[in-house]
Amino acid sequence: MATKELIRLAAIAALLLNAAACKYPYDVDIEQTDYPLVIEGDILLGTTSTFRFSYVLPLESDEYLLPAKRTAGYVEGENGIRVTGTARNTGAILDFDTSELPAGQRYRLHLETPEGRIIESDWLDVAPAPVIDDLSYWKNEEYNELHVGLSMHCNGAHHFRWTYVEEWEYHSDIRTFYEFDPNKSSDGVTYVPGGYKNYYCWNRNEVSAINIFSTENQIEDRFEELSFHRIPLGDIRLQTLYRMTLRLEALSEDAYLYWRTIQQNTEAQGSLFAPMPSEMASNLRCTSDPSYQVLGYVNAAVAAITRMYYDNEVADYYQRPRGGYYKMDEQDVSLNPADCLLAYEQGFLPFNPIYGLTPQPIAFTWARKACIDCRLSGGTKNKPADWPTDHK
Repeated sequence: MATKELIRLAAIAALLLNAAACKYPYDVDIEQTDYPLVIEGDILLGTTSTFRFSYVLPLESDEYLLPAKRTAGYVEGENGIRVTGTARNTGAILDFDTSELPAGQRYRLHLETPEGRIIESDWLDVAPAPVIDDLSYWKNEEYNELHVGLSMHCNGAHHFRWTYVEEWEYHSDIRTFYEFDPNKSSDGVTYVPGGYKNYYCWNRNEVSAINIFSTENQIEDRFEELSFHRIPLGDIRLQTLYRMTLRLEALSEDAYLYWRTIQQNTEAQGSLFAPMPSEMASNLRCTSDPSYQVLGYVNAAVAAITRMYYDNEVADYYQRPRGGYYKMDEQDVSLNPADCLLAYEQGFLPFNPIYGLTPQPIAFTWARKACIDCRLSGGTKNKPADWPTDHK
């Protein structure tokens, strides 16, 4: 479950604790700005530090989280250095270029909300940098899955958290050299040099679930091939080329306890004896209004980042699922403009020419758009700039 979802659950439960003090009936006004602010992110040296901001809304509203607008701020070091955040989504997300900051001092986060509230974190010691020894995958025959495992070690830290981003290239079931465009020919079926442009697609998934691990009860601060991610062999992520970018950070004792409590709250929902969100101590506070509630916990660490590729041309683990392409989803259509337009409106695209006694085709076999247009499987044509293949 994503970090935002976990914080959302904790925040909603926290609001329920105060429900007895609320005045009813409650009139929801999403423009109101005294709702608790949720802050998600860490100060990560060696990379970009990203923070997201949301307001927690009452349970009567349609949305639990409303993105905060025009939030501004900086990351500050004890030596006086300041890194100003760059806003995304009108301030709901701030990026800080902390890639060049030194580790030998303490840091804190300083924010100003649109309402003029000043919010600061505690001064934070920087947790030592872990070392990623390996990020590997292997095939699990019993469960028909690809497993991803992490091996790492660290000196001076016992608690760790990692997040990762998945990116993958895939293609549609059918590659065609034709497209339908009624503006280009009388029947709309035209030849495309090099092939139909929507054969290859790319997709991305940023996973921010709470992945934490402690070596406190071990002799050494290390673990080997910790399996933390599984992909069914029939998943389209494995069809062509898959990439995982993993970020590992060491956690302070307090940060680890915070995230463990969040994790326990989520796993023990509905339990009579589950720890309540009110027990979670935050290291964020509103210095301009001490009564204002801020949710979240900021950690400072040196990030360790690595990448892993799965190339199906090499490993050949991908198992094409049944039903990806049915013969029954084909139909032969004459090159009559009305027939071609009707096939297109019914969700079909041309892919295979049918010839008679002339060198020009007299008809085409059409298939469902989902079999030809890769975008209909959730991806886009937005190929990552550093992607290793030359597909278009």
